This record gives sequence, C-alpha cells and structure tokens, in this order.
Amino acid sequence: MNKVLVYTDQTSSRLKYIFDLILTDLLGLDYEFTHDKDFFSSSPSPKFSYSSLPVNDEIFFEAAPLLFEIVNKPQPINFCEHGRLRGFYPVSEHSRILFDIFASAFFMVTRYEEYFPFHKDKYDRFRPTSSMSCKGGHLEKPMVNYYAQELKKILAEKYPSLVFKKKPFEYIPTFDIDMAYSYRNKGVIKNAAGYIRSFVLSEFKEITERIKVHLKKQKDPFDTYDYLLKTCNDNSLKSIFFFLLGDESRLDKNISFDNEAFRQLIKSISKKTETGIHLSFKSHKSSGRSRMEVERLEKIIDKKVTRNRYHYLCFHFPHSYERLIKIGITEDYTMGYASRNGFRAGICTPYYFFNIRKNEVTNLKIFPFAFMDATFAHYQKTDPESALNEIRQLMRYVYEVGGAFYGLWHNSSFTVQKEWKGYSNVFETVALEASALMQQQ
Repeated sequence: MNKVLVYTDQTSSRLKYIFDLILTDLLGLDYEFTHDKDFFSSSPSPKFSYSSLPVNDEIFFEAAPLLFEIVNKPQPINFCEHGRLRGFYPVSEHSRILFDIFASAFFMVTRYEEYFPFHKDKYDRFRPTSSMSCKGGHLEKPMVNYYAQELKKILAEKYPSLVFKKKPFEYIPTFDIDMAYSYRNKGVIKNAAGYIRSFVLSEFKEITERIKVHLKKQKDPFDTYDYLLKTCNDNSLKSIFFFLLGDESRLDKNISFDNEAFRQLIKSISKKTETGIHLSFKSHKSSGRSRMEVERLEKIIDKKVTRNRYHYLCFHFPHSYERLIKIGITEDYTMGYASRNGFRAGICTPYYFFNIRKNEVTNLKIFPFAFMDATFAHYQKTDPESALNEIRQLMRYVYEVGGAFYGLWHNSSFTVQKEWKGYSNVFETVALEASALMQQQ
C-alpha cells in the first residue's frame, strides 16, 4: 500500500504543488484530498489532516495560511525548530510538528522571498545572507528533504504497511565553459594585449607558458576536457557541460562562437556527454538574446537544446524562468549561490518551477547544485583541504536523504597556478568518494 488520504479545509494550486513534491516525488506515495470529515473519519486508509483543527485523533499537521493565499505579500517570518528540523511558520502544540513543514517547504523551493524587493550584490543578484535559510542557520542542509524524512517516520510508525519509494543518491558533476581556452584561438589583438598585461604585471611565467602554447610545445592550461571526461568515465559518473556562446561583453569573455576550433570542441564533447547552453550575463533580461544563443548551440551540435545555466548565476524571479520557458528550455541548473555553498531552495532533489505570481506549476525543472569551485577559491579564499571537507559534509547530507548531488566546476579550475593549485585532487577525490557511495546502495 502506498496511498494516503489527506483531509484539508480547502485545496489550492499551491497545496497540490507542495504535496506532489513531498509526498509523491520525495516519498513515492499517492495521495487523495478530501473535505468530507465523515468520509475521512471512517476511512481505514493511512491518513492525516492538514487543516486549522484536527478532525478527531488522527495525525494532525496544523496549516499556516500561505498555501491558501492568492495575493502575494511579504511573509512574517518566525524561525522555528523541531528536533533537527528548521522552519518559518509556528503552529500550536496540537500539531505533530511545531511548525508548518508544507508552508515552509513552499516558501523555500519557490524562492518566495525573491519575488519582492531585495538588496542586490554588485552583479544584480540576490545575496545569500539575505535569505531566510541563511538567517535561520540551515542554508547548508537540504531541509525540505529532511521534512520528507520526518513525515515518512511519522507515517511509518502508525501505518507500517505503507510502502515508500527509496530514492538513490547520485553525484552529477557539471562544468561551465566560461572561457574555452586561456591562450589559444583568441586572435592577434587579444594575445598581444595578454603579453603586454603579463609583462606590466611581471608575470613572466605566464609569458613563457603563453609562448609554449602558441608554439604547440604545451597544452593550453584551460584545455582540461579529456581529463574531466576521463575522471567522470572512470568513476561511472554522468556529466553535463554548459557552453557560453554570447556576444563578448565585460562579463562574457569566451572566444567567439564561430571560431572553428571552439565549434569542433563543442561537437566533440556533445558526442560524449550531455551539453547545455550557458546563457550569457546579458541574456537573463532578454528573450531574444537567449533564443539567439540557444540557436547557436543547436546549430553546432545539431540537436535541440533543453538545458541552461545562467552565467554568473544571475537570474531574477519569475522573469528569467519565464523567458526560459518561452524559448523551450525545460531544465535549469542555476539554483545556487555564488558566494555561499549549500541549498538555495532548501532541497537537493530536482523539482518543477512554481510561479507564485501566476499561482501555477510549470514544465521547467530546476536542478539545484550544492557547491561551486569558484565559491571556495574566489569568494571564501578556502584552501583545497578545507574545500574538500566542506564538499564531503554537503555530500553526506545529500546521501542521507537520497538526493541528487550536483557540483559546479569550470574547465579553467584545474591549473597548477595561483588559487587553483590542488583543486584537481579535490575534483578527483570527490568523484571517487561519490562513486563509492553510489555503488554501496
């Protein structure tokens, strides 16, 4: 048996969305809503109520107003605790859990707080320190998955015949190709400027390296593709490569999309693993620009493009996601922060985007990532050993709940120079240890 009867005072698109996510997607249960108290009371099925008051002596979860509201408004947040769980909507002591896990989950996965004015960082992004998850001290934990595990425990104690779906842990490394090569295929003017810059800054090792690359005596330091693919293949890991094909701007500096060597690189990788578009920094405010960049990739790989990650992780609710839907993108991998690792939406399982302005679920699936290499090296100034330990901790949280562990890497992060020295070992160790966890299941 895997069906649950749920009594509610009323239903809504928000309620169905979050119950689909927690009960069906995370726990593998079917469920049915009822407003009939007599039917609910007499039913022998596994059941619980989600309402303002219990019906009888059933498992009861008190409902906060959020899932039944139509008008969107800033939420009064009160931080709550129940064992290891953290949330935002306190309820009475009659409720099985002392805050509304369904409303809290909805608030987090929809990124409700990002629909209202907020203090932006220099790249026009929502700051992690502004998030309620960060202020509540649980940004580094997939709290929505914890909610599902606690609900499973409560239901299983009373209804041992319930059959829950066990979701296997998986690790999927993803790669953003912001700059395909460090020195190659950049043209005379750019390379001349590079030589001058290195000379002015007295970076003579870089000058020597650039000369060796141009004389084909040394591989370009950003040409790490064979290494990345081999590491993934050796550990039986899926991977996804996202290519930046936008026109050059201050923050979009990849080599030209019509460079033949770059096009051949993309074609080669697309035959070996999954690929997606890395929409440029300028694209998240323009459907036309986004469509143009997608079409560029489609022409190169000769197949439809359905995956995206925004460059600089810059996107806005709900407009950026609405633009993705408009141009046919069905998967987005941008859900995470640049300056902090953890779970921006409080979840480590792919889920569908719910547009709170329209109060409707969409066909755009969001794939949240847990960490990014640049967060350690650029924002936190973390040494490789500390970075590895932090990734291990995040991976343990995801493994514990049977989630999907997405990592964000760059092809340019595996040189032996400057801040990236030692990160190849981090990458290889995470791949090896994650593969071992996947095989243990």
